[in-house]
Amino acid sequence: MYAKYFVLFAILFTGYFLRKIRFLDDAMNHGLNKFIVYFAYPCMIIHNLGTLETNRRLALNFLLMLVLTLICFFIYGGVMYLYSKLRKIPKEISHVVEFSSICPNNGFMGFPITLLFFGEEGLFFMLAHNAAMNFFFFSYGAKLIRRNKDEIRRRTPHAAVRSLLKVLFNPNIIALVIGFLISVLGVGIPDAADEYLVYIGSVSTPMAMIFIGSTLAECRLLEILRQKVVIEAAFNKLVLLPLLTYGLVVFLPVDPMIKAMLVLGCCFPAASMVSMLAEQEGEDRTMPSKILFLSTLVSSATIPLAIKLIQSFII
Repeated sequence: MYAKYFVLFAILFTGYFLRKIRFLDDAMNHGLNKFIVYFAYPCMIIHNLGTLETNRRLALNFLLMLVLTLICFFIYGGVMYLYSKLRKIPKEISHVVEFSSICPNNGFMGFPITLLFFGEEGLFFMLAHNAAMNFFFFSYGAKLIRRNKDEIRRRTPHAAVRSLLKVLFNPNIIALVIGFLISVLGVGIPDAADEYLVYIGSVSTPMAMIFIGSTLAECRLLEILRQKVVIEAAFNKLVLLPLLTYGLVVFLPVDPMIKAMLVLGCCFPAASMVSMLAEQEGEDRTMPSKILFLSTLVSSATIPLAIKLIQSFII
């Protein structure tokens, strides 16, 4: 297991090295990001879901996974809010610290790792986990990131509809619906089209890890380690919330794979989308970027351990 996992991190540090020697730059990183998110991942999703034999039980479990994940995310939001208050984290950074602690990288990192260790069924449920996070991200998350705004922004019906459409028309959500319908209806994917999806989708894993590595090259580890709040946020992301999730789901009378993916889904490091949304809202992206860097670095040790524990005690 560890050999496979560290191959992924070898690819990640390849991206880190290429950025350090300036082989990759901001423009190339941006293009790589868009290609993975808007094209490669959707191709992978459609292939993996469309070729999966789905029955009524699996379809209901998918919806159950979606609902349970949303419940978990809102619990995480409450826990991190209370933690921030108890630790008296400064107001000007508390919102991005909470947000970074809640949202996992269950797409860029989650999809390839889940597929590698838990197969197509595991990926099926991780897709539901990712879909739930997207809904959470653009609802509660978008509100959280604006919490410190001086001016009061009224939530108009137009803005609410626009936010909902932004979630629904995310390429990964669209691909999820298409793949799910193909699987449920049993119509199948033509051989030529499926081969195309395989070729494009197969590059998503190495390219995603290269992108993450390239992004991390912008951070300085020694500077990060001097900030206690960053260390605490990484600990909460990789240890506290996974343990909390295990306690919440271990006795649930549901499919063991659902419980496994609920736990694994929150074990991934902070999502890069937090930094991007912070920048869009005029907030400082430095803090979420530091949490992203440290949590991703430490996850090279915590994720293999989490996978081993999940395989031993849940599945």
